[in-house]
Amino acid sequence: MADYLLSKLGFDLGGREDTQNNGNNDGPPVRQLHISTEDHFPPSTQGTYPRLCQLSDGSLLKSYTTFGSDGVRVLAVSRSTDQARSFEVVGEITRSHGDCDNCFLLELKPGVVLAAFRNHDLGPEDGKPTWFRITVCRSDDGGRTWGYLSQAVEKGAPDGVWEPFMRMPVGRQEVQLYYSAEGDQGQRQDTMVVVSADEGEKWSESRRVTGEGGLRDGMVGIAAMRDKNTGQEGLVMVLETTRYGPGRFSIEAVVSYDEGLSWGSRQEVYKPSGEGKNAGAPQIGSLAGGEGVVVVFMTDEDGDGGLWPAGAKIKTVLGFGLGSGSINWSRDADVVFEEGSSWPGILGVGHGEVLAVCEKETKIGGRLLTLDL
Repeated sequence: MADYLLSKLGFDLGGREDTQNNGNNDGPPVRQLHISTEDHFPPSTQGTYPRLCQLSDGSLLKSYTTFGSDGVRVLAVSRSTDQARSFEVVGEITRSHGDCDNCFLLELKPGVVLAAFRNHDLGPEDGKPTWFRITVCRSDDGGRTWGYLSQAVEKGAPDGVWEPFMRMPVGRQEVQLYYSAEGDQGQRQDTMVVVSADEGEKWSESRRVTGEGGLRDGMVGIAAMRDKNTGQEGLVMVLETTRYGPGRFSIEAVVSYDEGLSWGSRQEVYKPSGEGKNAGAPQIGSLAGGEGVVVVFMTDEDGDGGLWPAGAKIKTVLGFGLGSGSINWSRDADVVFEEGSSWPGILGVGHGEVLAVCEKETKIGGRLLTLDL
């Protein structure tokens, strides 16, 4: 199955192929994904940093940050029962005059949902963070009402913590919460993880997952993928990093074969074209039962050199053929949302389908991406 998908997508099974040559006589042109033009969200939804969570009853929850008239930040939750074609606001996790954002949802069991988010205090004079937190709240009624549960991480300035991502490892009764942690007064950033064995009430000490001297790793996402040689289940983590210089972002990945206990095989996923351009804020979803993955991200590579992240588009690339930690990544990226889009999220909604979401000029947008199997 994996070899079939790879060949259909135009990958050389002996190594990574430059898909820019797909128009020559060596083989037929390859269309990686069908990207719908239909917007899967009501166009009036104002907000940023959308994330999706599918519940055990098949419905979808959408979390996002919206803003009140008095400057208050609100973490809102909407629910869809028709595969994201319509949403109804069902709950509010919290509201704050501080720096409250980066919400991520995880269903623990039917009707029980955790929300993790950054929740920083701001100084009254300069508006800069004075205390950093990753806060966890809990809902026992499918996202309608919420209550405070715990602080997964908290610390003082100047180095911050950001961008939580939660998952439940297969075969272990625990919750893993990954986040980005600054160091050296913002000169570097590492990926960290804390673990809870009691559904988020208490958390372990932080453990570093990724990080190299001088690099800013961040904005992680994780998806399941199956090794084509052994059939072993693996995980792929994508992240933005500054491999090509301070403040210049590209996308890399690491792989785990033990449900997140260890990570390795660091590799490049996408380097933006053009001097000084960026690709960042990646998220990842599984395709075809774990045979492949799709990554969505922001990039300003088509722009005229404006200040990143302004002017970014949302693009996507595919990964297939995981073997011994190595993945075949497509070199060309398809546009999902045009310029003025940011902070994408993704969720697998079918065997060969994922739903990509983002902020699109202050409103929430969504597009269905379908692999033509």
